[in-house]
Amino acid sequence: MPEGSVVTDVGGTTTGRTVALVFGTLGLWACLDWPLASLGAGYLAAAQMTRQILMVMVVAPLLLFACPAPLAAYLVGWGKRLSVLRFMARPIFAVPVAALTLVAVNAPAVVDPLVKTPYGAFTMDAAWVFAGFVLWLPVQCPHPGVRRLTGGAALTYLIGQSIVPVLPGFFMTWSDFPIYATYEFAPRVFAGFDAVTDQQTAAAILQVGGMVLLWVQISYRFLKWGYEQMEEGNPRRKTMPGSSPVTP
Repeated sequence: MPEGSVVTDVGGTTTGRTVALVFGTLGLWACLDWPLASLGAGYLAAAQMTRQILMVMVVAPLLLFACPAPLAAYLVGWGKRLSVLRFMARPIFAVPVAALTLVAVNAPAVVDPLVKTPYGAFTMDAAWVFAGFVLWLPVQCPHPGVRRLTGGAALTYLIGQSIVPVLPGFFMTWSDFPIYATYEFAPRVFAGFDAVTDQQTAAAILQVGGMVLLWVQISYRFLKWGYEQMEEGNPRRKTMPGSSPVTP
């Protein structure tokens, strides 16, 4: 291993990574295939926001967790690409980049032209995946040479990131008229589900759904951190040099 590399315990078990890979792959397939992809391409903004939330808040962290540390080290290496990855995994990069990317790909001036063509739709999907990976890299980077945020630092970072879904959904919530021409003039999929209702539903999915998924992660990490702190403070786990652990 190269001198000066930062080796951290990336955690996880083989079984856990396998489960994460299965569910991450299924989630990605659900986002890219019928019916969500077809509905989101030109009929329902709510379907498009569901795809976005799944990609950013579910698929991205699952796939990062599923990646074994040796594979990440093999793909990225220990040279210049690792330096780039380390920079991307810093909150000072991840916070503004993830937020600005999600705001940009939800702006009407960007959405309406892109969803009209397969290449544009692919660009939006790629932007969502990129934003998701960037958002989760500081706490879920699989490379053993990247120092990840843990404990209170990780919780603080994720709480700060919980405002990210609120930003793009703000102007959708308070607009009294459709802001996306694509969904305004699309055939109605459900009777009575007009463009404004669809838009407000999309905003609720983006804001409430995104925050709920983030706070599930925050709650899990808080409980895990608290348990680890309790275990470290347990006198029965402490050992003296040359002695065995104290048992009752």
